[in-house]
Amino acid sequence: MLSKNWILGFGATPTPFLIPAIRKTGDRISMGNCTAAWGTDWPRTRYLTNSAWPCLVFLAAILAGCEAPLDLAGVNAQLSQPTQRADLFQAAARYQDSVIVVGGMGVIVQSSDGGDTWQRTTLAGKPYLVDVTVCPDGRFHAIDKTDGLWSLQSDGSWAHQALPEMTEPQAMTCDSANVIWVTGGFSTIVHSADAGASWETWSLDEDLYLTTIQFVDQQHGVVSGEFGTVLLSADGGVTWNRANDLPDSFYPQSAYFASPDEGWVVGLNGTIWKTDNGGQAWQHMQNGINIPLYGITGFGNTLVAVGDNATILYHRIGDASWTPLNGATKSRAYLRGVAGLGDGQFVTAGGGGALFSIKIPDSGALESREALNE
Repeated sequence: MLSKNWILGFGATPTPFLIPAIRKTGDRISMGNCTAAWGTDWPRTRYLTNSAWPCLVFLAAILAGCEAPLDLAGVNAQLSQPTQRADLFQAAARYQDSVIVVGGMGVIVQSSDGGDTWQRTTLAGKPYLVDVTVCPDGRFHAIDKTDGLWSLQSDGSWAHQALPEMTEPQAMTCDSANVIWVTGGFSTIVHSADAGASWETWSLDEDLYLTTIQFVDQQHGVVSGEFGTVLLSADGGVTWNRANDLPDSFYPQSAYFASPDEGWVVGLNGTIWKTDNGGQAWQHMQNGINIPLYGITGFGNTLVAVGDNATILYHRIGDASWTPLNGATKSRAYLRGVAGLGDGQFVTAGGGGALFSIKIPDSGALESREALNE
């Protein structure tokens, strides 16, 4: 039995669909003064009598008039923006006025004016980019979480090269001689002196991830990783020696060293560890939060740490504690990528397409700008 409230749709044969205000009584369909009659052997053959077709055309016209026009202007406007809500940014790097932020699904956003405006690129294959660095020659390089090195070319494209076999690349940097360094699983460090054409590999041969790497100068490198591991090099990475571990088998999310002796490491629960003697001893720094911190950088005498719930802390070298930068963003997403822009300004990026350029005030109002389209 058909419902009392229904209307006909069209396929190879007329097929009823249920909607209000159209009624069937016996072998007749009525809507106002319009009536259609089924053939006497319906529903076995499902055909309409000739007198029913004008009514059917009328009903179809009524239905067509009820459909609103599809307006995609808002959708297209959102897609033209440099960031999307689905973006998961992981890292940022800056060289002069050029700033590059990378993240999941092969997304790269780039600014050529110090973070005022941005343009969006998506790499072929949509690799998950986990870090980005820039060499002293001004060339940017990024790594993905499988085995890819991506290098920015002079024409604005990104060239892909394979990394040596390693477990999940975690972090990268570039030293003063333009040598690219990458850390990953199984305590592995690889480096290339020819922009990724060839590689040399070093490992502790221990089952742990090395999650951060930085060269403070031409000779001094610092690596930190799982189980509180800290490795130091004083000969440009030729050899790596184990320093005292971070307390409590701390898992570092990010690290920044202002000199071979003075450095900071951040991670879960808002923990910040500081060393004044090149990792031989570590002191806990107060910051008043217990929210995970994922990124840290320094510029001038200022440090910035970022983390979950759009947390931003800043620190003046020499002070005893860190200060929350409240009201810097309206986002509640995580922040992970952070890069200094100079003059107290930095860019930070994270989940939900969060991308902000922020200036720490010496006095007066806080300055913050969300990513804008070019």
